[in-house]
Amino acid sequence: MRLLLSIATLSLLSGAPPAVSQTVHYTLAPEVSGGELTALRVEVRFRAGASGTTDFRWDDGWNGEHRLWQWTRDLNVAGARTVEQGADGHWRIQAAPGATLTVTYRVVSAYDHDPTVQDSDQARPVVRPRWFYAAGNALFGFPGDQESAPATFDWRGAPGIGFASDLEHLAGRSRLALRAGTVADALESIVIGGHDLRTYPAGDGSGVRVATIGRYAFTPEQLNDLARRVIAVERDFWGMDRGAPFLVTATPIVGDPTVISFGGTGRGDAFALWIDQRTPLDRMKWLLAHEYFHSWNPVRLGAMPEDRDTRPAHYWFSEGFTDYYARALMVRAGLISPAEFAAQWNEMLAAYAGSPVRSLPGAQAATAFWENEATQKLAYQRGALLAAIWNRRLLAASGGRANLDTVLHAELLAARSSSENATDLFRRLAARSGVRIDADEARHLVRGEPLRISEDTFGPCATIVTEQRPVFSRGFDAEATAAAGNVVTGIDPRHPAYAAGLRNGMKILERTEGEPDNALVPYALLVEDRGTKRTIRYLPQGAESIAVQQMRIRQPDAAECRRTLGGL
Repeated sequence: MRLLLSIATLSLLSGAPPAVSQTVHYTLAPEVSGGELTALRVEVRFRAGASGTTDFRWDDGWNGEHRLWQWTRDLNVAGARTVEQGADGHWRIQAAPGATLTVTYRVVSAYDHDPTVQDSDQARPVVRPRWFYAAGNALFGFPGDQESAPATFDWRGAPGIGFASDLEHLAGRSRLALRAGTVADALESIVIGGHDLRTYPAGDGSGVRVATIGRYAFTPEQLNDLARRVIAVERDFWGMDRGAPFLVTATPIVGDPTVISFGGTGRGDAFALWIDQRTPLDRMKWLLAHEYFHSWNPVRLGAMPEDRDTRPAHYWFSEGFTDYYARALMVRAGLISPAEFAAQWNEMLAAYAGSPVRSLPGAQAATAFWENEATQKLAYQRGALLAAIWNRRLLAASGGRANLDTVLHAELLAARSSSENATDLFRRLAARSGVRIDADEARHLVRGEPLRISEDTFGPCATIVTEQRPVFSRGFDAEATAAAGNVVTGIDPRHPAYAAGLRNGMKILERTEGEPDNALVPYALLVEDRGTKRTIRYLPQGAESIAVQQMRIRQPDAAECRRTLGGL
């Protein structure tokens, strides 16, 4: 899933005169010992304000992490009279008014190992012996009243250590700016580098760069080609940003034997991917399409609530609509086939049907969003389903002249002069196009009534069927098993897994067969049992059955198939 951005709340000095924005200069360098990376060294240079007092601080929080300064070490300030460390990542600096201040510090790794599926968190900096990754929110402090001040950036490298960042789009001592930049841009940035960094420059006129660390199930060249194709498709959809600078980074995470995990986060003019090293390239299509669509949704389609507890109630739009378009635009462009399009929808439909929180009312879903993975997925599922439903209604109401694209393009224009929330703006513009969504919102987003899509939702090329199938169940407690180091825990003696020979205490080495949330295909685990490896194969079916909607492609070779599946 996309890791969601939090909005910093700036504290202004009581009674202080309005801040005068002066350029803040950032410099980053690696610390190396014996040829191995040990930390990142940061320098922040700026002038003290008219009062002589500066609140040097870190962002209030991002991606669920609220102590972003905790990896900072040895902070010093040249040019200051006094420096006092306060609580919650604030340093109070006293200096002569207008004095040049140079803050230096080290950022150490949050990990003493390569990040894994279980503990990877994109807010936490990673400094490993051969590579590093960090988000600007955790890397860079700033003078507390200067988030909108102009900013520059420089990298002071070391021999044999590559570097890539969207901060290279800003001006530097020996570099012209590709775009204007502020302190806020430094916070919303990504840096990646190391001995084995592979970089692909923007030599094709697209402005797109790709940088990867580590090894994956695909080559860096394949990721580079796919990223450029996906970005071109979405720029064409919106009719803008062609040639704009953009960076895609890929960072490896150590996989779990039973699941494949991948995710990413948007960073303004970049997005950062964290990828299980076993993830196939086909899976990257959806992830790239989803993440790049966030360059518009919601940031250019209207405001989002600043309050962390309120925002999840709006994720049906920012995340669910983005999911819908990740699939729709890829099938329109031929980057996925009609069969792949159906498979992606069917996986989601099966997960939604079997979700333990499918009927959770909206207020409870928003409250539980940050604590429960199933609840996080619910926002994506509900939003994508509603997007498909409303797209079909818009087509019907307009006689094929308008669809969801029409509303979003109108919203893009309207948001430039509106302060409305993106969801409120969409509701108003959808009504103008002939579809009122209030009743659907009340039923499905507020009360939590399950969603069902009609058989003709995706046009004549496909039909939606409903089938009864056993509920998906692995037969053991997956969370407890992962927490125990993939040692089987909580085996159900009534489950097919037990009948096939799976027992508590066996160590899962790898899942060799099976699909998430699909109870109809065999599930196979390679396990170690008292020193012996063997494969245990069974159907992952629980005792109960559920009604699952699925898409069936009827005319995969029809000329109009890609268009109608894609919502046109």
